[in-house]
Amino acid sequence: MKAINSVYVAWQAPDTRYWHVVGNLQERKSGYVFKYTKGALTSQKFTKFSGMSDVHETYVSEDLFPLFKNRLLSPKRPEYPRFIEWLGLNNENAKPIEILARSGGLRSTDQLQIFKRIEIDSDGSFEHYFFLHGLSHLNSMANERVSKLEPGEHLRLCLDVQNPHDSQAIVVRADKPAEIVGYCPRYFATDIKKMLIEDPMSAQLLVERISDDAPHNYRLLCKLKGTLSKSLTSKLELQSEFEAIE
Repeated sequence: MKAINSVYVAWQAPDTRYWHVVGNLQERKSGYVFKYTKGALTSQKFTKFSGMSDVHETYVSEDLFPLFKNRLLSPKRPEYPRFIEWLGLNNENAKPIEILARSGGLRSTDQLQIFKRIEIDSDGSFEHYFFLHGLSHLNSMANERVSKLEPGEHLRLCLDVQNPHDSQAIVVRADKPAEIVGYCPRYFATDIKKMLIEDPMSAQLLVERISDDAPHNYRLLCKLKGTLSKSLTSKLELQSEFEAIE
């Protein structure tokens, strides 16, 4: 089920603070293609990107669009090697679209994040990497617990259905001692929740890398892996906000 190498753009509405999937960037042999998705139509607060004023248009470019290029750290910067290390990448796989997917393409000047969807292979297996969210809001004890995590250590995925801000939230905790260490990114939560409800053993979350010298958003890199039944795979249908606007 793996598709063309692509990432999605999530935008946070300033009034509700809810995240909407508003666009899709695909990498092709001839360059890049960008299309708005139906999530861009769900909030009147959303402003179309510069140079991309028509939500029905398909935008094609040989080079990476400025919207995305400006979110990449220049390889000439002295901190670039360390940054790539935080992302768990190397010189061979540190391609622009992979860097955007791992890093989120974060900038302090807007409310956009870039990510890849969880891709399921034909045999139902999957493996996906992401940074935990919410570490900057953890107390000192929780931050100390994060620092003591080891690569390969299992973390617990827990439904947080009574969360007053997001009933789809997935909280992540460590064991021995038990401590909340963050949250799954919102744009993965719906799929992970379906996995946990249908088959709690279908997905595992492991520590991939701890970078105590990194900013909070790049500190705890995790690997989500597992195998889904055919019936469960069929339930992970593309949500409408991910669909391209025709």
